Amino acid sequence: MTIAARLIGPTLLLASLSGAAFAQQYPSGPVTIVVPFTPGGSTDILGRLAAEVLQNEFKQSVVVENRTGAGGIVGNASVARSAPDGHTLLLAPTAFSIVPFISKNVPYDAARDFKPITLMGYTANVMVVSPSLNVSTVKDFIDYAKSGDKYVTYASPGLGTPTHLGVEVLARETGIKLQHVPYRGAVPAITGLMAGEVTMMFVDLAPAVPLIESGKLKALGILTPNRHASLPNLPTVAETVPGFYLVGWQGLLAPARTPDAIINKINAALVKYLKTPAAAERLRQIGVDVKWTTPDEMRDWVDSQLKHWGKIARDAGIEPQ
Repeated sequence: MTIAARLIGPTLLLASLSGAAFAQQYPSGPVTIVVPFTPGGSTDILGRLAAEVLQNEFKQSVVVENRTGAGGIVGNASVARSAPDGHTLLLAPTAFSIVPFISKNVPYDAARDFKPITLMGYTANVMVVSPSLNVSTVKDFIDYAKSGDKYVTYASPGLGTPTHLGVEVLARETGIKLQHVPYRGAVPAITGLMAGEVTMMFVDLAPAVPLIESGKLKALGILTPNRHASLPNLPTVAETVPGFYLVGWQGLLAPARTPDAIINKINAALVKYLKTPAAAERLRQIGVDVKWTTPDEMRDWVDSQLKHWGKIARDAGIEPQ
């Protein structure tokens, strides 16, 4: 055996033992799950669900902290800079894979500065308008948008969010003119729509369903490939614009150098819950289809999403700002 081999072997063994020891002791204090958007949306709801599951499993305090700003960059960056010990985690939504392509000077690398733990679910979106707008279907809206010389306004939770880019793709595919009005989060955007400040938006199903059922919002179409159990009588947008859909995702990430043993411990705790019928029903009620993965599978997913949304941003002609 060479001198190098004799030195490297014990080093690798020590690293492995250290990781296992960290996992046995983890968590040694309170855990914070950072949600990079405002309370009330599906990201916040899933962040609080993850906190509940991990707190019950680990018998340690797990809290959610909403660190908002810059389309998620503020919260994402805070986790990337955190100690890689599993005590600060990120509940990342689809916007995580979009921000690098629409913002300048992002202070982290989305592919290298985080270690995936697991997906938690796919989120459905719905196309909604102000109840005062005299349209009832997706076709009605397209005809309405084409009927005048002025741009029709639409809201989003912020520049470069999935729903912002999704509407831009819809506008390009249908030939309509729409004016983007970004808000600071999903709840302010929904409030603006209900107040008539804007005409239309794509929104997570979770906060939209009770507003649709109470008549505060009017739903035109669901943005899933097939009709959704939460609104079974609502047509898909794809029934009017073939092939068009927008499905988001939610998953848990840790800082990049977090030991694999800790990543696997968190993954096991969440996946054990996500596999239960109770989890599927609870998530279904908020418009989320449950989905779990191994850490490696989530790594592949994040990489594929970075490529997917990068292409959409380029095709939409969005310049980083």
